[in-house]
Amino acid sequence: MMKAAVWHGPSDLSIQDVPRPSPSEGEVLIRTKAVGICGTDLEIYDGRFKQSKPPLIIGHEGGGVVEAVGAGVSRLKKGDGVVVSGLLYCGECEYCQRGQYGLCDHGRVLGIIGAQGEYAEYFVAPEKNCHLLPDKVTWPEAGLVDTLAGPIHGFAKIKSVSGSSVAVFGPGPAGLFFCKLAKLRGASRVYLIGTRDNRLAMGKKYGADLLLNVNRGDPVKAIREDTGGRGADIVIEAAGSHEALNDGLNVLKKAGDLLIYGVFGGGLSSVDVMPIQLFEFTVFGSCGLDYPSAIELIGSGTVSVKELISHTFTLEELPEAFSSRFIVDRRDEYMKGVVLFE
Repeated sequence: MMKAAVWHGPSDLSIQDVPRPSPSEGEVLIRTKAVGICGTDLEIYDGRFKQSKPPLIIGHEGGGVVEAVGAGVSRLKKGDGVVVSGLLYCGECEYCQRGQYGLCDHGRVLGIIGAQGEYAEYFVAPEKNCHLLPDKVTWPEAGLVDTLAGPIHGFAKIKSVSGSSVAVFGPGPAGLFFCKLAKLRGASRVYLIGTRDNRLAMGKKYGADLLLNVNRGDPVKAIREDTGGRGADIVIEAAGSHEALNDGLNVLKKAGDLLIYGVFGGGLSSVDVMPIQLFEFTVFGSCGLDYPSAIELIGSGTVSVKELISHTFTLEELPEAFSSRFIVDRRDEYMKGVVLFE
């Protein structure tokens, strides 16, 4: 048996004793060391992420030490430290054959859709989803590999960044990573837009040139003025907000690139799509992950993640952290939480 955080429905998360899983062919059993708390976990907890079905062990941004290996496992061995991409894919459908694993016809996601997750003392994962963790990357840092892997995958869709202006909506960890990636790729001007001053303040450390709080001014007007009326060359929606998406469409220059990265939970809302047609915007979606690049950027020190870890929790503390709304409402100075295991 093992302890795990099991979600039974909206606002119902508890620590339970559940059977410890065993690795099937091609899988490894992992003794959990760290799991990052993702915004999607919060959507699931509140019942807004409709694709998730209880009972479910949530959590999908972590890793640990290989405890046992199933038949056919050849690359990993007991004692290896790994981080795990939660996107489970078949490897055989047309999308997998093109390397678009996030679009797999038979895809599942650890702790989200069709597979038990990582807020547990142990979990199983396919060997192909496991990436060796360098010694220079600490376990708390490992809890942010997934958070960086998504923006890397998404930003790669936009081919021309050097010399461009980039507007990032949403100053959470993903938005901050987008700012850093934009600067690494030669962006001339980076705007970070949000509602929380403590999160916006982090933007300077990650390359943002201008911080815009929507509660104190119109970001569309500010960016238009700063660009001589042209607007931003690239807009990244990383907030999962319909209001932010509308602002992004209104501030994007003609023939500009729009990347939609944020997760839009809840019901439908009004988004004015007319500018996409009138101004010939190119729109990208993104749900993939680039773990190797994220591990390299963190391990080399090119992208620092330590500053974003505002809180750490034990597994036993997780239900209270969720039910108290501390994490759900991003209270106080909360930026990114990591659940740490012994």
